[in-house]
Amino acid sequence: MSVVSSTGAIPDMIQDPTVFDADGTFWVKAAQAAIRRTCGWHITPNIELSGVVNSRGGKVIRLPARHVTSVDELTDIAGNRLHYAYDPATGLVECTAGVFPAGVATIRYRIHAGYAPDEVPDVQGVLINAAKRASSAAAGIVQSQSVNGSSVTYNVTLMADELAKLDRYKLGALP
Repeated sequence: MSVVSSTGAIPDMIQDPTVFDADGTFWVKAAQAAIRRTCGWHITPNIELSGVVNSRGGKVIRLPARHVTSVDELTDIAGNRLHYAYDPATGLVECTAGVFPAGVATIRYRIHAGYAPDEVPDVQGVLINAAKRASSAAAGIVQSQSVNGSSVTYNVTLMADELAKLDRYKLGALP
Protein backbone atom coordinates (compact mmCIF):
# COMPACT_ATOMS: atom_id res chain seq x y z
CA MET A 1 0.00 0.00 0.00
CA SER A 2 1.37 3.39 -0.96
CA VAL A 3 0.47 6.63 0.81
CA VAL A 4 0.72 9.84 -1.17
CA SER A 5 0.05 13.46 -0.27
CA SER A 6 -1.73 15.88 -2.58
CA THR A 7 1.69 17.00 -3.82
CA GLY A 8 3.14 13.51 -4.29
CA ALA A 9 5.04 11.28 -1.88
CA ILE A 10 5.04 12.19 1.81
CA PRO A 11 8.48 13.64 2.69
CA ASP A 12 10.73 11.78 5.10
CA MET A 13 10.80 13.02 8.70
CA ILE A 14 14.57 13.27 8.43
CA GLN A 15 15.28 14.90 5.10
CA ASP A 16 18.91 13.79 4.82
CA PRO A 17 19.89 10.94 7.15
CA THR A 18 23.53 11.23 6.05
CA VAL A 19 23.89 14.57 7.84
CA PHE A 20 21.57 13.80 10.75
CA ASP A 21 23.25 13.78 14.16
CA ALA A 22 21.53 12.25 17.19
CA ASP A 23 23.48 14.48 19.56
CA GLY A 24 22.56 15.67 23.05
CA THR A 25 20.26 18.38 21.69
CA PHE A 26 18.33 15.80 19.70
CA TRP A 27 17.76 13.60 22.77
CA VAL A 28 16.74 16.57 24.94
CA LYS A 29 14.15 17.53 22.32
CA ALA A 30 12.97 13.92 22.04
CA ALA A 31 12.60 13.65 25.84
CA GLN A 32 10.80 17.00 25.93
CA ALA A 33 8.36 15.76 23.29
CA ALA A 34 7.74 12.56 25.29
CA ILE A 35 7.00 14.59 28.44
CA ARG A 36 4.67 16.96 26.59
CA ARG A 37 2.84 14.05 24.94
CA THR A 38 2.44 12.36 28.31
CA CYS A 39 1.07 15.50 29.99
CA GLY A 40 -1.02 16.73 27.05
CA TRP A 41 0.40 20.26 27.01
CA HIS A 42 3.72 22.15 26.98
CA ILE A 43 4.13 22.69 30.81
CA THR A 44 6.94 25.26 30.56
CA PRO A 45 7.65 28.08 29.76
CA ASN A 46 4.76 30.49 30.30
CA ILE A 47 3.71 31.55 26.80
CA GLU A 48 0.74 32.93 24.90
CA LEU A 49 -1.45 30.24 23.38
CA SER A 50 -4.40 30.67 21.08
CA GLY A 51 -6.75 28.34 19.31
CA VAL A 52 -10.18 26.79 19.47
CA VAL A 53 -11.78 24.22 21.73
CA ASN A 54 -14.80 21.98 21.37
CA SER A 55 -17.78 22.29 23.66
CA ARG A 56 -20.66 20.00 24.55
CA GLY A 57 -22.71 23.07 25.39
CA GLY A 58 -22.45 22.73 29.15
CA LYS A 59 -21.24 25.03 31.88
CA VAL A 60 -17.59 23.91 31.87
CA ILE A 61 -14.85 23.56 29.24
CA ARG A 62 -11.17 22.71 29.55
CA LEU A 63 -8.49 24.88 28.05
CA PRO A 64 -5.59 22.87 26.58
CA ALA A 65 -3.24 23.92 29.38
CA ARG A 66 -2.84 24.13 33.13
CA HIS A 67 -1.27 26.89 35.20
CA VAL A 68 -3.23 29.48 33.21
CA THR A 69 -1.91 32.88 34.25
CA SER A 70 -4.38 34.90 32.16
CA VAL A 71 -7.34 34.44 29.88
CA ASP A 72 -6.88 37.30 27.45
CA GLU A 73 -9.77 36.44 25.15
CA LEU A 74 -12.61 33.92 25.17
CA THR A 75 -15.23 34.21 22.43
CA ASP A 76 -17.70 32.12 20.51
CA ILE A 77 -17.02 31.31 16.86
CA ALA A 78 -18.73 34.55 15.78
CA GLY A 79 -16.42 36.63 17.99
CA ASN A 80 -18.93 37.37 20.76
CA ARG A 81 -17.27 37.72 24.17
CA LEU A 82 -18.15 34.92 26.59
CA HIS A 83 -18.63 35.45 30.33
CA TYR A 84 -16.63 33.08 32.46
CA ALA A 85 -14.71 32.29 35.60
CA TYR A 86 -11.64 30.07 35.42
CA ASP A 87 -9.43 27.98 37.63
CA PRO A 88 -5.81 28.89 36.86
CA ALA A 89 -4.46 25.62 38.27
CA THR A 90 -6.56 23.24 36.16
CA GLY A 91 -7.46 25.23 33.04
CA LEU A 92 -11.17 24.63 33.65
CA VAL A 93 -13.46 27.48 32.60
CA GLU A 94 -17.06 27.89 33.81
CA CYS A 95 -19.63 29.85 31.83
CA THR A 96 -21.20 32.46 34.15
CA ALA A 97 -24.00 33.46 31.77
CA GLY A 98 -25.96 30.45 30.52
CA VAL A 99 -23.97 27.69 28.83
CA PHE A 100 -21.16 27.54 26.33
CA PRO A 101 -22.15 27.12 22.66
CA ALA A 102 -22.08 23.47 21.58
CA GLY A 103 -20.02 22.11 18.73
CA VAL A 104 -16.61 21.45 17.29
CA ALA A 105 -14.21 24.41 17.50
CA THR A 106 -16.97 26.71 18.78
CA ILE A 107 -14.90 28.55 21.36
CA ARG A 108 -11.85 30.64 20.54
CA TYR A 109 -9.27 31.42 23.21
CA ARG A 110 -6.12 33.44 23.74
CA ILE A 111 -4.40 32.71 27.04
CA HIS A 112 -1.06 32.76 28.80
CA ALA A 113 -0.17 29.45 30.42
CA GLY A 114 2.75 27.44 31.65
CA TYR A 115 5.19 27.46 34.51
CA ALA A 116 8.38 29.46 34.64
CA PRO A 117 11.25 27.00 34.14
CA ASP A 118 12.52 27.52 37.71
CA GLU A 119 9.09 26.50 39.07
CA VAL A 120 9.34 22.96 37.70
CA PRO A 121 12.72 21.46 38.61
CA ASP A 122 11.02 18.05 38.88
CA VAL A 123 9.99 18.22 35.22
CA GLN A 124 13.46 19.38 34.24
CA GLY A 125 14.93 16.45 36.19
CA VAL A 126 12.71 14.00 34.31
CA LEU A 127 13.75 15.66 31.03
CA ILE A 128 17.47 15.42 31.73
CA ASN A 129 17.32 11.83 33.04
CA ALA A 130 15.24 10.61 30.10
CA ALA A 131 17.50 12.37 27.59
CA LYS A 132 20.67 10.97 29.20
CA ARG A 133 19.22 7.47 29.30
CA ALA A 134 18.16 7.62 25.64
CA SER A 135 21.46 9.07 24.45
CA SER A 136 23.56 6.55 26.39
CA ALA A 137 22.12 3.68 24.36
CA ALA A 138 23.73 3.30 20.94
CA ALA A 139 20.69 4.70 19.14
CA GLY A 140 18.25 5.29 21.96
CA ILE A 141 16.04 2.93 23.90
CA VAL A 142 14.78 -0.01 21.90
CA GLN A 143 11.01 -0.11 22.16
CA SER A 144 10.41 -3.03 19.82
CA GLN A 145 12.54 -5.27 17.66
CA SER A 146 11.93 -7.78 14.87
CA VAL A 147 14.69 -10.17 13.82
CA ASN A 148 13.66 -11.55 10.43
CA GLY A 149 12.23 -8.28 9.18
CA SER A 150 15.23 -6.34 10.55
CA SER A 151 12.96 -3.74 12.13
CA VAL A 152 13.91 -1.79 15.27
CA THR A 153 11.95 1.05 16.88
CA TYR A 154 13.70 3.50 19.23
CA ASN A 155 11.95 5.65 21.75
CA VAL A 156 12.56 7.93 24.69
CA THR A 157 10.90 5.90 27.40
CA LEU A 158 9.75 7.48 30.63
CA MET A 159 10.18 5.27 33.70
CA ALA A 160 7.41 4.64 36.25
CA ASP A 161 8.88 7.04 38.83
CA GLU A 162 9.21 9.74 36.17
CA LEU A 163 5.61 9.24 35.06
CA ALA A 164 4.54 9.56 38.71
CA LYS A 165 6.38 12.91 38.97
CA LEU A 166 4.53 14.14 35.86
CA ASP A 167 1.05 13.14 37.11
CA ARG A 168 0.42 16.54 38.73
CA TYR A 169 1.08 18.28 35.38
CA LYS A 170 -1.24 16.16 33.21
CA LEU A 171 -4.41 17.61 31.78
CA GLY A 172 -7.43 16.05 33.40
CA ALA A 173 -10.36 14.39 31.68
CA LEU A 174 -12.54 16.57 29.53
CA PRO A 175 -15.67 17.86 31.29
